[in-house]
Amino acid sequence: MSMKFLKNTPLLRRVFEVGYAMLVIVILSVLVGLIFAFPVMWLWNYIFKNFTQLQINVFQAWALNVLAGILFGKNSGEKER
Repeated sequence: MSMKFLKNTPLLRRVFEVGYAMLVIVILSVLVGLIFAFPVMWLWNYIFKNFTQLQINVFQAWALNVLAGILFGKNSGEKER
């Protein structure tokens, strides 16, 4: 009976559709965020594993450059003036 009521009430059906779409967007955003977070975590752990030595090798310097580009890089959506 509830499905029949849902089909007969367009506003309620629309609310459920929008709610479902929002849930899918939130779940996808979380998954994409986690996928992008792993390279940052791996680079951070690689660079700062021997932080007390205050010396880094060339690969750690390269990884630091990549990490800085990820964290502080220019957004592709910004326009230059």
